[in-house]
Amino acid sequence: MGKSSMSYLILERCIHYNETDRGLQAAITLSECSLFLRIKFGMSTTSEATSLGKAFHVLEVMATSSDTLTLLEIVQELGFHKPTVHRILSELVELGYVNRVEKGIYQITPKLRRLALGGLDDRLIEIADPCLRALHDETGETVNLGVLRGTNIRYLRVLESTHPLRRIVEPNSNDPFYSTSLGRAITLQLSDDEWDALIERTRLIARTTETVIDATQLRKIHQRVQQDGFSVEQDQNDVGVTCIGAPVYEEEIIAAISLSVPTARADAKALQRFIKAVVRTARQISKQIQQQSMSKT
Repeated sequence: MGKSSMSYLILERCIHYNETDRGLQAAITLSECSLFLRIKFGMSTTSEATSLGKAFHVLEVMATSSDTLTLLEIVQELGFHKPTVHRILSELVELGYVNRVEKGIYQITPKLRRLALGGLDDRLIEIADPCLRALHDETGETVNLGVLRGTNIRYLRVLESTHPLRRIVEPNSNDPFYSTSLGRAITLQLSDDEWDALIERTRLIARTTETVIDATQLRKIHQRVQQDGFSVEQDQNDVGVTCIGAPVYEEEIIAAISLSVPTARADAKALQRFIKAVVRTARQISKQIQQQSMSKT
């Protein structure tokens, strides 16, 4: 992995680091980012840190604009070289923080706006919790709420099954996106190019003997999930466990929910019942989030 790619992966880590044990805030300053790089990664504030500093400057300009900005406008505002700004914008587009509206014209995405506002995860949990509890009561199985963080899924809420035989996962723990129904559901909106970029940044490691780690096969799975609007994985992340996932929307997909069931309790009839329940619950959560967002505008 080149220095540029590593820098932007670290930028993503910086932005999301408010949700880890160190509690760094999403509205991170450039000096705090430099300190973070030195403590967490042992990096000096040389080429990588300089790239990150420039990226934050670009983000600041984008975030303070209420409309689209041209590449030339950003260059003039910052005084950076045009190729440098173009490279930074291309990386930010790949990460999903900036959208290329048309050639040479850019705007920030809802993903970046939510990070700037902060508190998204707490809001998600608060809104989703009654629906998650209803799904838990209906099925008796483990219910999960998760978000995409880099190339991993982070579990925000877990309601464990009442059955002795169940999958146990801790809130705030992580799993790879590619081997989980949560991850496959969250990423179903990605185009082929966006999907390829995400896969390129991901270390594809088999969690079980059934885990698909071939990029071509994973793309086929991605396309199938796009068609279905939900995801089902069996034995991909844990042997003997079947999971059903569905996305949660605001303006775009912001999270996903899933049901984790021992495969022994997920025969064809039960699986169809679980799929319907998960998709219905995800839609209910999405509707409530969208209604709350509209009431605040």
